[in-house]
Amino acid sequence: IATILLATSATILFALLWARPQGVPNESLAELFDEGVAVVTQSYDPQWAGETRLHVGSSVSPGKVELQSGLIQLEFYRGAVVVVEGPAVLEFVNADRLICHRGRLRAHVPRQAEGFAVVSPNVELVDLGTEFGMDVSGDGSASVHVFDGKVELYESGTDRSPSTRQEFTESESASVSAAGKIAPSSTKPVEFVSSSQLLQLASTRNTARLEQWRMEQQSLAANPQVVLHYTFEKNASSSRLLRNRSTNNDQSNGAIVGCRWTEGRWSGKDALEFKHPGDRVRLQIPGEFDSLTWSAWVRIDGLDRSFIALMLTNGYDVGEPHWQLRDDGRLLLGIQTPSGHVAYDSKPILNIKHLGRWTHLATVYDSKSARVTHYINGENVGDSPITTDKFKLRFGETEIGNWGTPMEYSPQKIRNFNGQIDEVTLFGDALSSEEVQSLYSDGRL
Repeated sequence: IATILLATSATILFALLWARPQGVPNESLAELFDEGVAVVTQSYDPQWAGETRLHVGSSVSPGKVELQSGLIQLEFYRGAVVVVEGPAVLEFVNADRLICHRGRLRAHVPRQAEGFAVVSPNVELVDLGTEFGMDVSGDGSASVHVFDGKVELYESGTDRSPSTRQEFTESESASVSAAGKIAPSSTKPVEFVSSSQLLQLASTRNTARLEQWRMEQQSLAANPQVVLHYTFEKNASSSRLLRNRSTNNDQSNGAIVGCRWTEGRWSGKDALEFKHPGDRVRLQIPGEFDSLTWSAWVRIDGLDRSFIALMLTNGYDVGEPHWQLRDDGRLLLGIQTPSGHVAYDSKPILNIKHLGRWTHLATVYDSKSARVTHYINGENVGDSPITTDKFKLRFGETEIGNWGTPMEYSPQKIRNFNGQIDEVTLFGDALSSEEVQSLYSDGRL
């Protein structure tokens, strides 16, 4: 039996390695798997220190993060729900253990997550199925307040020694000194933000943000560089029409095929969901262009095709561009040139941590500087020189989220997008890196 199990494990490992998408280094293979211990499910104006930037939908891996201000809600994979208020320094250990070096948090721990532990410099709290708040100061002192159920407190570093154990139940509080002494407290609990309060704050902010975004769209629609501007707001008179908001070319409306309407990147914002092989938006783009910039807000739910359509022409004749993703996380612009096919791709940057969260994608084809540059969330993720002779780019019949109607079947011809899209803009010129960064900054929550 042991021999069979060993052989089976080896076969599975070999299959995983063999299935590794081309272009993904071996050391990056872990990025194809979820190493997270929690996921961010709500936020309110979070500001971060260091390189870590957690957003709603982010999977949180083991390690330390510093929240300078704002609020986030974390749902741990074992089931605990924790609301954290900045400033806070957190260290994620695993799905049922969190170190709070400094900061204020409120945790709701259902029965399935009983045993969830929060460790501060001087105390370890073990939850026994409850709701509690903890406030940790910079000197290591802390206060604990039990709102429901029961918790156990141990002196930190004692490996939960029974001699240091103290139990606190509903409506009881404890203080922990900078020296690590645990004692009952009659101090009135400080205000700990709950999940429902955070939801209300986020909802109010999202409403204001949506109105601000709508005002910004009017300016963008009037920009003479804009060829297409789809805001993905449901048309009251025809739900199967995607209206081009550009005042320069208001005839290129899109026909929605298969996709269903859903909520976009914040409450009150519409989006289209692409799930089936036939889902797409069909449109017609007239004209010829020397330079172009593609911009889109997408929520990727799966990198499950070799090629994944963002915006592709129906065919692939000279001058026609194909803007798409690869299954290894690359952003790709393919163009049929007079001398043949040319592909400009980014680094393989998208992985499982990007799935399920809103991401801004942009690609700039700049004939003047002879470069193609890709951006993800405003960051340059790859540029390539244009080495072909100058020629005009053109579209004609085009699709968002899919690729035409190929006469012959092949796996590479099935390129349907899996996820949601809630804004697409096509500029008839090359935007600067600062302008792309502004598109990202203006469009995020």
